[in-house]
Order: sequence, then C-alpha cells, then structure tokens
Amino acid sequence: MKIFPFVIIDSLRIMIFLLVQVSVAITNFFLIKRLGKFPKAKRCPKVSILVPARNEEKTIKNCVSSLLQQDYNDFEVIVLNDHSIDQTGEILRNIRSERLRIINGKPLPMNWTGKSWACQQLALEANGEFILFTDADTIHHPLTISYAVDAIETDKIDLLTAITRNEAISFGETITIPFPTFCIFTILPLIIAYAFPKSTAFSAANGKFMFFRKEVYEKIGGHATIRNNAVEDIELGKLIKKNNYRWRLFDISHLVSCRMYNNFSEAVAGFSKNYFALFGYRFLIALFVWFWLALITWHPLITIGRQVITNNFNNYYAIVSIIATISLWLLTSLKFGFPFYLFLIYPIIITISIFIGLRSMVMTILGRTVWKGRRLPKTKIRLI
Repeated sequence: MKIFPFVIIDSLRIMIFLLVQVSVAITNFFLIKRLGKFPKAKRCPKVSILVPARNEEKTIKNCVSSLLQQDYNDFEVIVLNDHSIDQTGEILRNIRSERLRIINGKPLPMNWTGKSWACQQLALEANGEFILFTDADTIHHPLTISYAVDAIETDKIDLLTAITRNEAISFGETITIPFPTFCIFTILPLIIAYAFPKSTAFSAANGKFMFFRKEVYEKIGGHATIRNNAVEDIELGKLIKKNNYRWRLFDISHLVSCRMYNNFSEAVAGFSKNYFALFGYRFLIALFVWFWLALITWHPLITIGRQVITNNFNNYYAIVSIIATISLWLLTSLKFGFPFYLFLIYPIIITISIFIGLRSMVMTILGRTVWKGRRLPKTKIRLI
C-alpha cells in the first residue's frame, strides 16, 4: 500500500500527457490541410522536379513516369543516377521525354551523406523558379505539382513539405512504417509552430516532398549547410524557420504514395540510420524520450492487467490513458490512410520503434551506420 500513491501520481502524469497529445492531434487534424483546396494560381512558374536515385530499379520507372505525367504547363524532371550498380541507369535511359534530364552523380566527397550530395548536385542543374525534391520510390498524382503551386502562391510559402501516403504491405512494414507519421501528427503542435515562425523547436519536414522557392533554398545554403546530417529534410526545415522564411506542412496522402521499405529488415535498417539524428545526436535526450515512450505505452497496460488479476479497479487514470492512446492511433489512421487495426497493435509498434531508436544510437556512436552500401560520416555525439 505504501507505493500506491506513487503509482497514482505516475498514472496521472501519463494521463495528462496523453490527453495533451490528443488535443494536439485533434488540432493538427484540421490544421494539416490537404492540397487541392486552394484557388488556382494566377501564374505558372517553372518547376524543377529533382530525384536522387541510387539502386532504385524496382521503383524508378513508375516514379519518373508519374512525374512526367504532371498536368502542369512548365516543368522539368531531373534524375541523378548516383553510382547505381543495378539496372537503374538502363531503365532511365529507356524513358523518352523532352522534359526529362538524366545526370550522373559525381564521387561522394568527405563528410557528405549520399543523399545530400545528390540533392546538391541536382539543385545546381535546376532551371526552375521552384524546386521539388522527391524520392525515387514515390508515385505522384498528375495534379500534384499544380496543387502545390496553387498553395505556395496563395499562402506565399517558401517551403511546402508534406506527409505522403506510406504503404505498409507486410506485417513487418505495418509495425514500423506508421510510427514517424504518428509522431509528427500527435506530438508537433502546429498551432504553436505557425504562431512562432522562428522557433526551430517546432518544425518538421519530409524528404519525400520538399517544395522550395529556389531563391530561398540558395539563401539558406542548400544541402551544403547540412551535408553530414542523416535527417537532411528536418534540418533544412529548421533552417527555413531560423531564417524567418515561411514553412507549412500539408497532407498529400491522396496525391503521393510510396512503399518506403519492402520488409521488416529493410525498415529497421532504414530507420536506424536516422532515428538518433532526430535528436541532434544528443544521447541523454534521446534516451529519455525512448524511456518515456515505453513508460506511457506500457505503464497503463500493466496497471490495468494488475487490476484485472486482483479484481481491484481503483486506478481510472490508466483506463483513460489507454482510451487516449487508442484515440491517437485511430485519428492517425483516419487522417493518413493507415489500417484502422493499428490501435490493436500499438504496443508492438511502439516497442519495435524503441528498439530501432536504441539500435540507431548504438550504431551511430560506433560509426557503423550504413545505407545503400555507404557508411554515413561520423558526427559529434553530445551528452545533452
């Protein structure tokens, strides 16, 4: 009985945190607008669509084909073949279009990640007033560019980034892929992010859709500024806000889809390269976040389990916490098209994500993070 008050206090704190999360998710549900609901732009500025591609033979044809079918008057598609050792180059050469340019990547310099170096080269080749960085595994609706220009012109946006539809086919993908979207949707309070435009603490970006005014991209230094960071998209988003440019996050899950990884092992390897980077390589902060995530996930479940066993239902905070967590996952599924049954397996999703997060920390500290055959450059690890 002596520890009972502490259990109640822990349950209360967890419940309060989760209810705040629910309020953030509900607010974001309405603040994250869908492209396609803005007035038609009065002009048609040229858009350069930039695609880095390294060993993308499974997806590159469908991606480039969808980009070439854009219902927009003035655009170009530039694809950089980044030293692919599969059939990516041959597939690209067989795609015929006046709008398509294919360039071969230069050797990777020291202290650059492969993707940042590829994007930097692509930006130098771009002729458009606007540039869109997108990944080689994405499929775009024909109206994607047109809708993005409408939004940028109407709201005077300097960086338009967006949450895409992430397909999860296998069970291994289902327990890994939704987590990043869930975090952005339920933890990032957009109402605060928009109210304080220079605060980099409240920002997010998605490398699968980074639509810049090229002039602004160049003024913040482009990818060269964040050349060795594994989460280049998020760091660019922070630079936009830091320099007082206008950033907005949209929902394009109805326009752009992708299958990020094909199985569980690919997903673990992919997320391991950047989960630690999300915390700025700050060891204690990352460790605390993963611990707290485990606590708010499992503490209510274990508490309810004990109450069932003892038939002593005296902790209603835990019940409210579980209902709040289920609500968060249902809202995420409803907004972004994930399977609705995620709320039944969320403890598995969270536990796997914590494992990947800890794995990312260990691999980064040991300098063993590898992606697409390249070892990521070592970065400075901070305690806090």
